[in-house]
Amino acid sequence: MKTIYKLALFLLVLLAVGGCIALYNMFFDVTLESKDVQNFKVEELSGAQPTRLKLSGLAFNSSMGVRQITTKRDGAAIVVFVHLSLAQRRASGNFAYELTVPNSVNEVRFGHSATPIWRRGAPSVEVPSSPRMLLTAEVAAVLPR
Repeated sequence: MKTIYKLALFLLVLLAVGGCIALYNMFFDVTLESKDVQNFKVEELSGAQPTRLKLSGLAFNSSMGVRQITTKRDGAAIVVFVHLSLAQRRASGNFAYELTVPNSVNEVRFGHSATPIWRRGAPSVEVPSSPRMLLTAEVAAVLPR
């Protein structure tokens, strides 16, 4: 086969793969839920007026990376959505997002399930997230070396 035909075939395949990835990202919006976040933290930044929160964690999906973080107002609450896409060099599974909470908002929720992650004036709550494996001394003692 001539070199020009090989080059044309290679470019056609490359274009097809790129188009499939673009279509996937356009039509399949995968949104992270709190149960799929490892080390999920919600920190209230001290001294900020209006209130500012820092949300951080790691998407527990090895083939997906964080593409975008959006918010939506829902009455006296804000819902945070972490949108995922197929992993790329510039998109990792880690996220850190600072959110300004207006005085008219009393609650922040996460994902389509609208899991409450913060309430104004309430003590910090444990955010439901994926379980962590802990290596205890008892478990380490029975593992082969």
